Amino acid sequence: MKVERLALVSHTARDMYRLVADVPSYPQFLSWCRDTTVHEQNSDMQKASLTVAIAGVTHSFTTMNKLVEGELVRMSLLAGPFKNLQGEWRFQPLGEFGCKISLQLDFEMSGNLTSTMFGKGFGKIANRLVEDFCIRADKVYQS
Repeated sequence: MKVERLALVSHTARDMYRLVADVPSYPQFLSWCRDTTVHEQNSDMQKASLTVAIAGVTHSFTTMNKLVEGELVRMSLLAGPFKNLQGEWRFQPLGEFGCKISLQLDFEMSGNLTSTMFGKGFGKIANRLVEDFCIRADKVYQS
């Protein structure tokens, strides 16, 4: 399944990037995110795991995230219930105080029934991710 979303926001690209890269904060505002672990991180890479509960099914997955400060977070699956999971957040400055956020996700679940059910719910979540981060930005940055 492919998901592509974008939004124009009145927050800087750097601020939006920081929200997306702040994986430990996800359970505070993403109701489906039960737990996170950042295994490794430096200025240009992050290895992180999320535990996600959807429709009574809980799964964890781990991604390697390429980080470009204020511009990009690119995710690649390392482990989890997916056959494939690739994604990219991009942050493009628009003037002094705004930016365009784009998210592209491409994922495919492994074949069992539980994973298929989880995948349908994950698709719905993926479609709301940009909106969820925009709402979070408004709260954090008081717009």
